[in-house]
Amino acid sequence: MIVNPIIPIWLMTIICVILIILIIYSKQLKEKITNKQNNEKTIRQKNLIKQYIINASIKVSIVVLLFIINLRFMIPNGETMAINSDLSVLFVIDTSISMRALDYNGNKERFEGVINDCCYIVDELSSCKFSIITFGDEARKVIPFTTDTDMVQAELKAINLEDDYYAKGSSMNLVKNTLEQTLKEEKQRQNGNSKFVIFFVSDGEITKEGEVLESFSNIEQYTSNGAVMGYGTSAGGKMVSRAYADDTNSDYYYLYYYDDNYNRVAAISKLDETNLKKIASDIGIDYIQMSKTSNINYKLSDIKQQISNSQTTEEKISSYKDIYYYFAVPLVILLIVDFIVQKRRMQ
Repeated sequence: MIVNPIIPIWLMTIICVILIILIIYSKQLKEKITNKQNNEKTIRQKNLIKQYIINASIKVSIVVLLFIINLRFMIPNGETMAINSDLSVLFVIDTSISMRALDYNGNKERFEGVINDCCYIVDELSSCKFSIITFGDEARKVIPFTTDTDMVQAELKAINLEDDYYAKGSSMNLVKNTLEQTLKEEKQRQNGNSKFVIFFVSDGEITKEGEVLESFSNIEQYTSNGAVMGYGTSAGGKMVSRAYADDTNSDYYYLYYYDDNYNRVAAISKLDETNLKKIASDIGIDYIQMSKTSNINYKLSDIKQQISNSQTTEEKISSYKDIYYYFAVPLVILLIVDFIVQKRRMQ
């Protein structure tokens, strides 16, 4: 049996402890059952104490069940044979605010396309190992190389774009050192046997004042295949404000700036293919403009052919199934009982 928590255990523990403390030390209930003038408890007080214990026990049990459900217990569900390639796939993903621009495949958000396309790549190259690096205000390795494709896709879907209130301008150079260090360390860990496929995902914009794109040629020595995937259009698209993303009628739904005449102007982000093609040339991989997912298919076919020609290993992998829903039944029952008790108290 393993656990695969939905919310981090440390955070859920803090939440549950706070809830239990609030339940047990309810000021209102304490005042009802405490008589400071008499040492002996009346029959009414005894009934209130009994009622308090029952109510508190129900609520504490609900909190405990929520904690257990969050742990997401999983039990073994047999074994499957997995064919693992010696290819390691590394996603390098731009998370700057310009990836919110609405010009992917029509008027969809760029980053929506990024996540869908990257998950598609994971499905198509499932025999490989995967890792993720993101860069916005900072470059960060999200997960180390792993063959767990479910985890990789979950991490891809959990990536957040940088906050527009704290954005300092986008930079392509920011990720270069982290990228090179990651490839170097993994190659050493695998005794020099790793072959890397890099998918560099960005719109190519550099908005950091005075910055010029540096060379990525040091990355070429580690790279056997991959692509620089460009998102956006030359015409550009408006960017949605993170704070007002759920309010399409708001005057602040789109990011804006004030021009030299103090006129409010919607900010437009445009695809910069010059920068992206330069990075692709430095690394020695193709540049692909991603207006739709199928644009990457020819590259995936090429990589699959490389996989078939490379060394592969068979490995038994244990599969697991969720059992957290078993605890949902008593949780629902306790919630119904608590609702009935509370309703009677109000009558």
